[in-house]
Amino acid sequence: MRVGTASWTDPEFIKEGWYPDEVKNDSAARLRYYAEHLDMVEVNASFYALPNIQTVENWNRRTPEGFRFHVKAHRVVSGHPCDPGRLPAPLRGLPATLDARGRIRRPSRELRDAVIDSLLEAASSLGDKLGAILLQLPPFVVAGDAQRREVARIIDRFAPARVAFEPRHRSWIQPDQLAPTLELLGERDAAWVAVDAPDIEAANALPTVLECTSPALGYIRLHGRNKHTWKSGKSVAEKYDYAYSQEEIAGWLDPALELARQAQEVAVVFNNNAKDYALRNAQQFRDLLRPD
Repeated sequence: MRVGTASWTDPEFIKEGWYPDEVKNDSAARLRYYAEHLDMVEVNASFYALPNIQTVENWNRRTPEGFRFHVKAHRVVSGHPCDPGRLPAPLRGLPATLDARGRIRRPSRELRDAVIDSLLEAASSLGDKLGAILLQLPPFVVAGDAQRREVARIIDRFAPARVAFEPRHRSWIQPDQLAPTLELLGERDAAWVAVDAPDIEAANALPTVLECTSPALGYIRLHGRNKHTWKSGKSVAEKYDYAYSQEEIAGWLDPALELARQAQEVAVVFNNNAKDYALRNAQQFRDLLRPD
């Protein structure tokens, strides 16, 4: 079981005191320090900009053997609006439908596949340290046959890299939608992402559904339980402004171990990226797994 956070470079992390002063402003030293304390991380930057191969090779060199990177799919792949200017120049002219603000709203298959191929080429530089590509859908994407077909096509395009799939609309966990979704993931050795979120009646606040669809990987993402900022937070730090108590963290131990009985490896990712809550909660969970 590997424990980490959704990013190691989040501005909130750098402002707080988890990173010592002598490393907090040094990108190479930050990653080395992080990898001394936690053995897995999600790459969040790849959601906003496609990384180049040299950058990814540097990540590989700065982390020890056995470390794991899970790389978040770029927003064009997952269907989030995207400023075309954030794409590499060769991709900007590929067909897409734009919204009123000039953002890519519906990428063509050609554009989406080109972004997938670019991300996969860079991520492959991680070698054995590449865990999965995290495909996190926008909260406005509802479940349906057409949406499932495109998810399946994206997963197939990312092969041989494994994909971890996180929907963010409650329609995906309705029984008539969940069963075929789990089936398509199982057929492709892709991992279902179990989440921890506030217990509220909101379309984008999913209850925990613990399922293992890949014998190679189980996946858990903990977003925090702040009921007040989940819908009103204007930034990631506001939405996920929550520090798990020791009791709440301990409550995830048995579910994580249950996944570990079914999958060769389990990723436990703390995404409550306000202040340094995620880093400290990840260390607390790691200590529960491996007490001195």
